[in-house]
Amino acid sequence: MTSAESVICRQESDRPMGDLCIQNAIPVDVARGEIRPACSIIVENGLIAALTDDPAATARTVIDAGGGYLAPGLIDCHVHFFLDAGHAPRVTYLEANDQMRMKWAVRNAAIAIEAGITTVRDMAAPAPLMFELERQVASGAVRGPHIVSCGYALMRPAGHCHWFGGGEVTSVADVRRTIESNLEQGAGFVKLMASGGGLTPGTVPHEADLDLELMREAAEVAHANGTHITAHCHATASIERAIEAGLDMIEHVNFVEPPGRYRYDEQVALRIGERGIVVSPTVFSALQTVRRFRKAGKTHHAGDVAATERLEGRLINTGHFYRLGLKIIGGTDCGATDTPFDSLVDEILSYTRVGLSRAEALRSVTSDAAEFLGLGAVGQVQQGCRADLTLLAGNPLNDLEQLRRPLRVFKSGRLIHEHSREGGNGED
Repeated sequence: MTSAESVICRQESDRPMGDLCIQNAIPVDVARGEIRPACSIIVENGLIAALTDDPAATARTVIDAGGGYLAPGLIDCHVHFFLDAGHAPRVTYLEANDQMRMKWAVRNAAIAIEAGITTVRDMAAPAPLMFELERQVASGAVRGPHIVSCGYALMRPAGHCHWFGGGEVTSVADVRRTIESNLEQGAGFVKLMASGGGLTPGTVPHEADLDLELMREAAEVAHANGTHITAHCHATASIERAIEAGLDMIEHVNFVEPPGRYRYDEQVALRIGERGIVVSPTVFSALQTVRRFRKAGKTHHAGDVAATERLEGRLINTGHFYRLGLKIIGGTDCGATDTPFDSLVDEILSYTRVGLSRAEALRSVTSDAAEFLGLGAVGQVQQGCRADLTLLAGNPLNDLEQLRRPLRVFKSGRLIHEHSREGGNGED
């Protein structure tokens, strides 16, 4: 080899090279709340290997982003894959067989990934079906986001969502056995139903109906296994139990008192902050349920006269949480009443109504969500992060609506969905 040939070979080997090169893209730095200069993003083995302005950057697959904005894939921290997101999700679930339930879940997974949601946390499901869905998505047989699930949630006998099966507990032995079984099958965290819920007859949202002793045991088992634990909490008393039991997170955080009225409790909220507990307020699904109630002229239960006020209180609570500096992550509760799997933008838009900036709202479903859920290097367009990415026509830091319809969606560096600019695939 001549010296000139040696120089050429060395220069070629020095060029950024990978499995995928996304050229002419404007990275969205969600952690800093700013955009970065246009560059090329090199992806190797599903990870972002480099962000470079080297014009020679290339790869086996090259995609021209056309000056679009490259943002992290979104993380929906509260979903229910096996509910149909219709007017009466519990009723339709109970009327369906497993084949139909799996069909819904596959459809829901596709809706999520096409909306740029590349990671989800499933919060209660029929465990055998849930773990089968995870396997199919992981293998590529089903298109969908990365899934972190709890399997069966734990509740008192006939407690909220008991109709999913498998999670009713009455003793510390039951708690330990159920959690360990879930984890052995692939669960990534533990979920408790610490109060009643509107979808489950025989329970009421203002009652804390899971014993503190059982919640403490669940937290000990979860932490001993290196995973996080969260709880569905509408009742103020259930929120207080979650704090006392040492839980890491609380879902809904509704502040409901007997006989079902909403009353925000600042002192309890301050204790949440002092313990560093993460909250997921699930605002949009609550507002969707309010719309359904008003349209129907009735609530789930005839005697639940404060349901509308209680549900609308979640938006008010979120403003209080932000003012107090609590850690907030975004989750839709999709699958629940009239809440489809592309609702995450609606969720974070609601946060901006009560004080969060667009950047802060976006972090709640990207970098903050990844950090608080312990997902590792996810949720940012940074070297070393998993290449879960969405290509957008505009800057989401100026307009969160840009997130609603990504031009391209990448999961672990693989182009998994593409919308047509002219129409066709993905058009309304």
